[in-house]
Amino acid sequence: MSKEKVPMKIVVPIIVVTWVLSLVSSLAIMMMMPSLVPVRREQIADSSISSEKVAASAIITAKLANGSVTSEKILDGTIIAEDLATGSIITVKIANGNVTTEKIADGAIINTTIADYAVITRKLANDSVTSVKILDGTITAVDLADNSIVTARIANGNVTWEKIADGAIVTIKLANDSVTNAKIVDGTITAEDLGTGSVTTFKIADGNVTTEKIADWNVTTAKIADGNVTTEKIANDSIVWFKLADGNVTSAKILDGTITVDDLGPNSVTTVQIVDGTITVDDLGPNSVTSPKIVDGTITAADLGTGSVGTDEIINGAVASIDLATTAIPYASTYSAAITSTISTSLVDMAGMSVTLTLARPSYVLVMFSSEAYVSASGGFLLMKAMIGSYTALPGLIFLTGETTMSTRAYIFYYSPVPTGTYTVKIQWEVTSGFTAYAVYRTLNVIALPA
Repeated sequence: MSKEKVPMKIVVPIIVVTWVLSLVSSLAIMMMMPSLVPVRREQIADSSISSEKVAASAIITAKLANGSVTSEKILDGTIIAEDLATGSIITVKIANGNVTTEKIADGAIINTTIADYAVITRKLANDSVTSVKILDGTITAVDLADNSIVTARIANGNVTWEKIADGAIVTIKLANDSVTNAKIVDGTITAEDLGTGSVTTFKIADGNVTTEKIADWNVTTAKIADGNVTTEKIANDSIVWFKLADGNVTSAKILDGTITVDDLGPNSVTTVQIVDGTITVDDLGPNSVTSPKIVDGTITAADLGTGSVGTDEIINGAVASIDLATTAIPYASTYSAAITSTISTSLVDMAGMSVTLTLARPSYVLVMFSSEAYVSASGGFLLMKAMIGSYTALPGLIFLTGETTMSTRAYIFYYSPVPTGTYTVKIQWEVTSGFTAYAVYRTLNVIALPA
């Protein structure tokens, strides 16, 4: 068969069509079945593959670069025991306080695991510390609770006297009849140790009840053998009246001249027992001489003691002026015939009108003033008052005169009670502004009566 030559104008269109069909077919295959077309790494742009592009379980261990799986890449709560390598959970990986009882295997806590002094009382179960757990000889007194050592815990014969505190053995600790004579130190049984009625006759050795052992007033008549109380047995002053039977002490039993005042009972000495003229002052008791015993008119001044006559002893109206001492009623007075004047509008002392008075008791004091006085012109007023020390005599500041011609004026002031003491009694005066007050022939008399 002869080969015919195909013209180029036919060949070129065929090649172009064929290439286009091939390209279309490739693109169609890539669209429909992309897995048949390998994609090289350099053809993939960074961060262009999203989670939707990755098939389930497509990322296997070999696809992960070392150190590429961080905490953020792991879903919370999805790490299980099988994911962890043996020995991978070390101390720094465990949060404080997250190892609970359930996480610790039985028997896993050994001696080296426990820190020194970490096991405290509340960590121990009741009755868990047995004898074999305690190092011999390490239990001290402070480890034992009060009253924790009972009889069963003490080996027989091991409580020696050194172990017993002084005063620790009290009555309830002793068994009945356990204290024998050999256990008691000689001479240490005192009266407080003996029960009432416990010392009977056969407990007392003969001849050992001495005078000191017998209580006062306990030897009665029945205890004394008849005829055994002789003079030598009776101590001086030991026989008192209630020891003697009535009517048994006769004159013959009393030694002459030995009866004293103390031996006589009340009202036992009557007139017939007293020798006439033998009663002296020393024989009289206080208040024993009453008015009926005194002969009328026989009491003289010498018979009266100082201060013995009081108000109750004086008959009303019986004290005359002659009976009063010169200082019995305190009194003071003064006078001046000289004329004096003042223009002061405040109180000042009046010249010559001052006395001193001493009071021995609280008193009712009268201040009596008189004077001839006047003021310089009509409309002026002379005012005055009396002072007893710091006390203003009543009624206080008074109007004396407003006269312009000399006239006699008098006033009586008083104050009560004025306490005991020494006082300056004086007259003070003043005049209204713009005027002058005058006084002449003036007197001041002060008397103190019992308050």
